[in-house]
Amino acid sequence: MARPPHRDGRPELGGAAFDTVILQNLTDPAAYANELTETLELFTAISRLPHRQLDVIVLRRLCGFTHEAASALLGTSLAAIRSDERHATRFLDSVIPPSSTEGTTP
Repeated sequence: MARPPHRDGRPELGGAAFDTVILQNLTDPAAYANELTETLELFTAISRLPHRQLDVIVLRRLCGFTHEAASALLGTSLAAIRSDERHATRFLDSVIPPSSTEGTTP
């Protein structure tokens, strides 16, 4: 939370969207533009999470930490890490529409 610049009390993660591995590996301009749009949308949604959920999602999903490593770093229980991740994932799923490339099967 302390590292990125803040706007309105929320971390501004948009700049980090340009540093993702997937964007660095794309060579097709259309695919790059599409992926950048989706990544910016995801990072904007992540920045709206409550602080604990934001920390957990950044550590787990963006940095690849295990539950145990995130728990040790944040000084909280494994149950709290799993709960925060579950709630954050539900929020992100509710605000980000499915990708247009995803199928319609359940």
